[in-house]
Amino acid sequence: MGQAKRRAAEIAKWVDSLSTEERKIAETADRLLNRVLKPMGATGMCYRMTFFLHLYLAELGIQTTPVIGYINDGTDDIMISHAWLDYKGKKTDITLANTQDLDINPIGQVVVLDRVLHNGHVYSYHPDQSAKGLAAEVGMLSDPESAGVVHMKRAEHIAMTARAKDASVMRTFLDAAPDRMHFEMLKAVVDKILIIK
Repeated sequence: MGQAKRRAAEIAKWVDSLSTEERKIAETADRLLNRVLKPMGATGMCYRMTFFLHLYLAELGIQTTPVIGYINDGTDDIMISHAWLDYKGKKTDITLANTQDLDINPIGQVVVLDRVLHNGHVYSYHPDQSAKGLAAEVGMLSDPESAGVVHMKRAEHIAMTARAKDASVMRTFLDAAPDRMHFEMLKAVVDKILIIK
């Protein structure tokens, strides 16, 4: 059996082992990845996709938690604000399949319910900044070229953390998307009512 067939068989076996709720999470994440993120080459979507997954799954009666934390690529101590979905302690993150600047942030793994479904760079996930991450940020604040970015990302992280606590605020955030990728549009794509080309 070739490597691709072996991997497909492993994933199929994993899917068979999932509970009904887990299967719905995996299916929804796969649709969002392959019907929205990949066709559009969309980057910088961690908050939006996490909020959408949380709200969409809630409509199906599946309780999840949107986590606003940090990732680190392992090359330095800098921690980047990031979002992922938690279901009973299992992480789902499909948004590292596309990254904005490949030289700085290589394409990462696609993780669904803690299972790596697509290989990529291994990022570590952190609910809070480490002491080294905070020290690296202080160093960046002392450089006029990077200080503005740090202030902007801090403000964004604080705002997203607040949004993640309230479903109606998450929905308002999604529905204000400047590219018209609001909740109902994403839902239509996931439900295959609308096709993105």
